[in-house]
Parts: sequence; C-alpha cells; structure tokens
Amino acid sequence: MSSDKRRIIVPKQKRSEETRAKILAAGVDLFSRDGFHSTTSKKIARHAGISIGSFYNHFEDKRNLLIEIHRIHASKVHDMIGDALKIESLGSPGPGGSNIGRDIVEQSLKLHDFSPELHREITALAYSDPQFSEMSRREEERVVELMVGLLERHRDQLRVDDLEAAARVVVHAAEEVVHSIKIFGAPIEEKRLTDALGDMLFRFLYKDS
Repeated sequence: MSSDKRRIIVPKQKRSEETRAKILAAGVDLFSRDGFHSTTSKKIARHAGISIGSFYNHFEDKRNLLIEIHRIHASKVHDMIGDALKIESLGSPGPGGSNIGRDIVEQSLKLHDFSPELHREITALAYSDPQFSEMSRREEERVVELMVGLLERHRDQLRVDDLEAAARVVVHAAEEVVHSIKIFGAPIEEKRLTDALGDMLFRFLYKDS
C-alpha cells in the first residue's frame, strides 16, 4: 500500500480525550439551553455525535457530567481570581476613590461571562442538591481566602479590622449584584449598579481620605 493511502491511526488515548471533550462541550450547550432536568444522557450523546455507550464510558450519568463541568469551571475561576488579586492594587485608590471597588466588580463580571444560563442551573442546584451545595461552599471558601490575603497586604490603609468578615461581605455583595446582572436580569442599567457597588465597597473597606 502506498504511503499516501495509509490509514491514519489515532491513538486510543487521544480519541478518548477528544470524545470526553465533545461530551463536556455538549453538556455545557444543553444544560445552558434546556436546563438540567430537561437534558438527558441520550440527548447529550446525540449532540456530541457519539453513541450512548461512549457517553457511559466517560460519565456515570448526566449529574456526574455536570459535576465535572462545575469542577473544571470552578478551578478556572479560582485561577483567574488568584491572578487578578495578585496584580490588584488596593494601595492605590486613585482620584475619586472608588475605582478599586469598581475593579473588584469588573473582575466579578468577567468571571461570570462563561454561560450565565449554566450558572443559573448550578446556582439552583446548590439549593437542592447536597453535593452541589458543598462544591459551591468550598469554592466560596477559596475565594474568601484569596480576598483575605489581599486585604492583609494593605491592612494599614483599611478601615475594617475583621478581615475575614470583610472579605465575606465583599464576596457576597459582588456575587449578589453580578448574579442580578448576568443571571437574573437587573431592572436597571448595569453601569448604575456596578458604579454604586464599586463605590459602596470602597467606602466600606477604606479609611476616610
């Protein structure tokens, strides 16, 4: 057989990784579009262009798939937050003061750019499914820990004394407003909300200038 007619053999591991990636992408699409309860394993397999048997070779069921999607996204979010907080300069409030608060808000908005519809599904499951609830709790604790580390580096410029409590207030306030914008649809313009939140966070954290 001439070399130009030889069949290219794809290694099993590479094929397996490609199939897994297709399933993950299909899961994100369908969970976002149709919701968790209206999505089935068969629909995911069909959307991914694979057999249902191939689906079950990689995931136990659709719930197991969504847990893995959530785990991968949470890991990426944690890395992004860590990188953002490393370069964040709470020691430079700047003219008008509230730009630091807005920086925190802008980072929160960027972190929720990934499929707001999927965020809505996972948020809903966190209230009804113990495993999703525990995963969300662990994710929040990691974010709070990073925020405490940031505040600690600039303690002398802050008006708050309890840094852990302050970090939790910042994280929850930003999350609540960002969810109202990205997931639930805020009743007023995004900029009005983010400006107000940024100003509130700055005034909460910093000593009077």
